[in-house]
Amino acid sequence: MHEFFRDKIDMKRNYLFPLLLSAFLFTGCALNDISEQRPTEVKTIAKTDRTWQQHLAQLKQIQTYQAQGQLGYISEKERFSSRFEWQYRNPQNYTLKLYSTISASSLVLQMHQAGMTVSDNKGNQRSESDAKSLVREIVGMDVPLDQLATWLKGQPDEKADYQVGTNHYLASFSYPVDGTTWTADYLVYHQDRSPALPKDILLKNASQTLKIRVDNWVF
Repeated sequence: MHEFFRDKIDMKRNYLFPLLLSAFLFTGCALNDISEQRPTEVKTIAKTDRTWQQHLAQLKQIQTYQAQGQLGYISEKERFSSRFEWQYRNPQNYTLKLYSTISASSLVLQMHQAGMTVSDNKGNQRSESDAKSLVREIVGMDVPLDQLATWLKGQPDEKADYQVGTNHYLASFSYPVDGTTWTADYLVYHQDRSPALPKDILLKNASQTLKIRVDNWVF
C-alpha cells in the first residue's frame, strides 16, 4: 500500500495550514473490495414491514454513539483513504478524526456551538462559523457532515426516497443536500448485535464517492 502526505497552503489568504491526509491508491487496501459502482437488482420490501419499523425505532433511540473504521474519498480533484474515528453527541457536538495507520499524523474536525475547528497533530488550528466551507477548504471534501450522523447508522430521513432490503434493514436512499443529490447503498451489516448497524456503506453524488467501512460501534 503506497502512502504519502501532502501539505496544502492557501497563499492568497495567507493560511499556512498543512493538510495531513493519508493519500494512496486503493490497490491492495482494505477498501478495495467495496465497489465504486452502485449495486443493481437489489430486492426490497415495503417500508411498512413490521420488522423494519421495529429496527428503525431502535435506531432512533441511539442518540450518542462512536464509530471507528476506514474511509476512502474519491473526486476529480482528491483521492485519499484514512482511518477514522467518529464521536457523535448532538448536531453541535461531534468529532471526526482522520489519521494514518503508519505515522502519528492526524486531522481532527470538531463541531461546537460556534462552528467548526480543524486541527492537526502538529499544532495547526483553524476555526470558522461556516463548517462546510472550512471542511471544503482544508480537507477538500464536500461531504454533508450534518446528515452523516444518521446516515452512518443506517437511519434514513423518512421523507426521503429510501428502500428497505429483504434483510429488513435500510438498503439504499437518495437525498438532496444543497442542490446535489446524494445516494447511499448499505452493502453489509454487523448482525452480531442488536440493533444491527452498517459495516460497508457507499455514498455518492454526481462528482464524489465516499466508501465507508465501520469496524466497531459503541453506543
